[in-house]
Amino acid sequence: MAASAWSFYNSFREYVGKAEYDIVADVFKMAIFTNSTTTVTTKTLSTYASLNGEVANGNGYLTGGKNMASKTWASVATDKYRFGAANLIWTASGGTISNIQYAVLYKNSGKLIAYSQLTTTAFNLATDNTLTIAPSANGIFELS
Repeated sequence: MAASAWSFYNSFREYVGKAEYDIVADVFKMAIFTNSTTTVTTKTLSTYASLNGEVANGNGYLTGGKNMASKTWASVATDKYRFGAANLIWTASGGTISNIQYAVLYKNSGKLIAYSQLTTTAFNLATDNTLTIAPSANGIFELS
C-alpha cells in the first residue's frame, strides 16, 4: 500500500512561524482515521478536536493515537533539514480495527501538523495483524 505524502494543515505553517513548536522536545502524536471522515483533508482546520472519523477505540487502538518516538531534526545537506521519527505500529487484538484510511500528525496540545492518505480504499486490520506506518527514507518532511 502506498501512502500519499504528508499534507500540511495551514495552521502548522503559522505555528512554525510563531515558534510554537519544538520539533524534537514537544510530544507529537499520530492518530488513525476512517474512510467516513469529512474533516481530515480540510487544511483550514487547526485542532485535533475539530476532526471527525477517528477509528473506534478498542481492539488495539486507543483514541488519540500514539506518541511519536525517536524524533529527529537534523541537517542532511548544507541547506536542508529533515524531520524524522520511528515507525508507529498498531496490532489489532480482540477484534478488527475497521475502515482505516488516513493518518494525522498533531502536537499533544491538539495543534494539527499534517495528514496522509494511507490508501485509496479503506481497509480493516484483522485480529493479530499489524499496521506499520513508516516515515520515508527522506523523513516526514524536509525544509530547504
